[in-house]
Amino acid sequence: MGLNWKETERILSELPLEGSYIQRITEHSVNSFTFSMYSRTEKAWLLYVEVSSPYARICRTERMRPKTKRMQRFTQYMNAHIVGKRIAGVWQYPYDRAFRLTLSSSEETLEMHIRLFSGPGANIIITSSSGIIQELLYRRPNRGEENGKPLAIDIRQDEGSRHYDIRPYTTATLSEAIDSGMSQEASDSMREDLLERLTEKRDRELAALRERRQRQMEREKETSGYEETRRAADILSASLFMVQKGMKSIELDDWERGGRITIALDASLSPNENLERLYQRYRKDRKASEMAREEIERTEAEIRETEERYRILLDGASDEKLRKAVEKAPDSRKDGSGKRPGLWLTVRGFDMIVGRSAKENDEILRTHARGSDLWLHTRDYAGGYVIIKAQKGKTVPLPVLLDAASLAIHYSKAKKSGRADLYYTQVKYLRRAKDGKQGLVLPTQERNLSAVLDEERVREILR
Repeated sequence: MGLNWKETERILSELPLEGSYIQRITEHSVNSFTFSMYSRTEKAWLLYVEVSSPYARICRTERMRPKTKRMQRFTQYMNAHIVGKRIAGVWQYPYDRAFRLTLSSSEETLEMHIRLFSGPGANIIITSSSGIIQELLYRRPNRGEENGKPLAIDIRQDEGSRHYDIRPYTTATLSEAIDSGMSQEASDSMREDLLERLTEKRDRELAALRERRQRQMEREKETSGYEETRRAADILSASLFMVQKGMKSIELDDWERGGRITIALDASLSPNENLERLYQRYRKDRKASEMAREEIERTEAEIRETEERYRILLDGASDEKLRKAVEKAPDSRKDGSGKRPGLWLTVRGFDMIVGRSAKENDEILRTHARGSDLWLHTRDYAGGYVIIKAQKGKTVPLPVLLDAASLAIHYSKAKKSGRADLYYTQVKYLRRAKDGKQGLVLPTQERNLSAVLDEERVREILR
């Protein structure tokens, strides 16, 4: 609970404000500041001010709170215009939680109006001696509170219907009690808020991971019938002499399970082509199913890791760690260092991602590549992956493919020879090597490409 007007009056009477100089201003948040003061009688002392919160207050403090990483515009103005000035006078708005400090120097006199409210009226406003607003913490045009406008001051005539008292305290001053008690309340409230926000963040991340796992399980289910496809292909192979071109289906004896089995055929294909089509479907579905299972296992491991990470944070992390965890915004396009992995380029209207290490290759494939994207890599040479991002309704033209090939050679051990054979395929036809090195994949349905490194073109692209 913030201060009432009587408590504000008591604390203003306790503080050695008049005659003190403002030496430095430290910003802790958008609405809280510590003024480093100096007076001849008290020497150095600290004044804490917080507005626009349930704990809005002014008090003397003995500790310097952590400062913000980036200083806001209002704090920059205060440091430039009121640091070094002396407080020549203190005046409280009658029956109100607001007051005015008159700040003087040999060059000018300014007035700083501080409203210790928690609602929309809260503000810190600096005016000229004639009452024209010079700068303010919150711009509120609807209230006429913006630079260059005269500041309107509401003067109350009485306390109103509600009677206020000063809360009991056992310290030497009310200011001391407010600094210790309200700071603890604010800290507890802040921690509860951080825990609540972190819990919500955890739930969102876990929901996204579980949704991803569900999609992977659906993909695995869609391709899980590959053994049935192989069985149908084996049965067709044993009776291929019965198949005629133009047939849309054929019913054959199921010599494995008994009974009959109907196999769909493509009337435009020959018997051998229909058979090869079945076996191709079997191989494709098998690899897709294996990849889906591997992805499911990785996602489940990520779910367990996320649950454990948040459990440790929620069980006893410091307020600072909680705040950092809440404010940290995960970016699917960035790796753990906060940067996007690899090189991100645009070549002839196509976006490309170039991996330069096994770690970058792995991160790009895990997070940034999609099934329809094109993947290139040098044959027989270690090197980076090049991903050409797919565009709907467009095929990758040969010049773009050759540019990607030059980049792949440039970032591989084939660079010295100046030429290499490469293979390329869509990302969906890659399968991670089981127990293989980081980033190692096995391509299927790949095509071959022989290319010569064009260093001049590479330099132009990288520029």
